[in-house]
Amino acid sequence: MATKPNALDKIEELEKQIAQLKHEAVDEVKQKLLEARRIVIALEDELANLTGRPSGTETRVRRTRRPSITDEALQPQLLKVMAQHGKEGMNAKQLAEKLNQDALRVRKFIKDNAKVLKRQGSGPGTKFFLH
Repeated sequence: MATKPNALDKIEELEKQIAQLKHEAVDEVKQKLLEARRIVIALEDELANLTGRPSGTETRVRRTRRPSITDEALQPQLLKVMAQHGKEGMNAKQLAEKLNQDALRVRKFIKDNAKVLKRQGSGPGTKFFLH
């Protein structure tokens, strides 16, 4: 009976060692990742100096965020654009460009308000017309 508590103690000690080793392995991988990122930044800077172009981190452009718009505010704008430019029909992307809105927002409005515009075609070639 004296060996059972001794064995349990050894099992607990081994589990603690396993947890410690896992923690050390995670820390080691994080350190390697940090070092690799530093190397990449240094190489990008070196490339930028050789080519005379700015490094990759400086050329990123943030996506412009458009203010949200309700369906009630979007509908008159949509009808106005369709009256001015939509005689031959417009797809959702063209409408979005004219409205300065995201194409997904325009598609969602058209889907939720199916009776506002007449739909012709299917898929990417869908054109919308005034009733």
